Amino acid sequence: MIHLNPYEDNFASFQFIFEKVTIPDRAISSCEPQNIYSKFCSYISTHNSAKENKERSFFLELKFKNKFFEHISNKCSLRNWVDIENEYYETLKKLLKVNDAQAQSQSVKKLNKEFDAVKGMLEKYLTEVSKFEVEAKESILDVFKSKISLDNIAITKSDLFRESVVESALSHRPVSTHPQAYYPNMLETVREIERKKIRQSMGTDFVPDKILLLNFNYTNTAEKLYVKGGAYEVINIHGELNNKNNPIIFGYGDELDDDYKTIEKLQDNDFLENIKSINYHKTRNYRRLLDFMHSGLYQVFVIGHSCGNSDRTLLNTLFEHDNCASVKVFYHQTEDGKDDYSNLIRNISRNFNDKARMRDTVVNWEDCSPLVPVTNQEVLT
Repeated sequence: MIHLNPYEDNFASFQFIFEKVTIPDRAISSCEPQNIYSKFCSYISTHNSAKENKERSFFLELKFKNKFFEHISNKCSLRNWVDIENEYYETLKKLLKVNDAQAQSQSVKKLNKEFDAVKGMLEKYLTEVSKFEVEAKESILDVFKSKISLDNIAITKSDLFRESVVESALSHRPVSTHPQAYYPNMLETVREIERKKIRQSMGTDFVPDKILLLNFNYTNTAEKLYVKGGAYEVINIHGELNNKNNPIIFGYGDELDDDYKTIEKLQDNDFLENIKSINYHKTRNYRRLLDFMHSGLYQVFVIGHSCGNSDRTLLNTLFEHDNCASVKVFYHQTEDGKDDYSNLIRNISRNFNDKARMRDTVVNWEDCSPLVPVTNQEVLT
């Protein structure tokens, strides 16, 4: 027996109607059986059907006030918040086809207002769930402590990488400093001898000089669990919950998309309100990232990011930078032993304009590993 009460908020209303009216059928056949929203719509549809409602004195009506919220509610394929960002951009692009300039302007303002409400709901939701205690995974701790393997470095960057290791090691060694006025070439000669010694003793795995945690989430979970006490720089590139000095950035970030140029040419700033690259200018975070990228060769570890188009502008900058020597994926493994490595690589490929560089830079499956491995025993059972 289901007990229902009328409900209303800024997004939708659920009411009992005590007169015979035509109510749209909201049943969704494309959703999975366990989808809660689909179950709710099916219940309303069944209740309101002529066969079931003969002895009932009222109808059930679900109305949406926020049309964008209605749109994403009916999209049963949405799995992540990034999918909502994609839906926003697709809806935004549809408004490009509106010929009436005034109607177009009003529509984009309405879309942005509704999207902003959804963003507020996201921040409220994450604020609540972030209160729960989460245990650190040993395998993820190992990832943060792992070294850079020479086998993972792009072929075109391997010589530069070796030399960067030599120079880094040299900078940490005490070198005899004779007065150069009397021995003008002595210091460089000593340094070259030291370089040869370092090259001869060089291994294949190296500890990075510095590590940057580029956090795309809005919570501090990764920082709290995995970098506490470590020598890490942390950049919350998409903002932080309830921090007016670093507000969350929720929108779309694909300037490489064919329609983006059309949006820019509209000369309507409302179309750019939720474009991520515009909102990066609110803080110094993006500039701090560029400083790190320009400081020397680096390897990218992809941990828990789908690498979808919603962040393509930033990821393209990160992956195709001259100092990017490698991109290594830590994939998700399911209980049956399968993984999403191939799907992640397809997403990553869209972030590269230079496909030859992509094939050289991205580490292959056999040299990658799951972020949280499923044990052999779990796979067997």
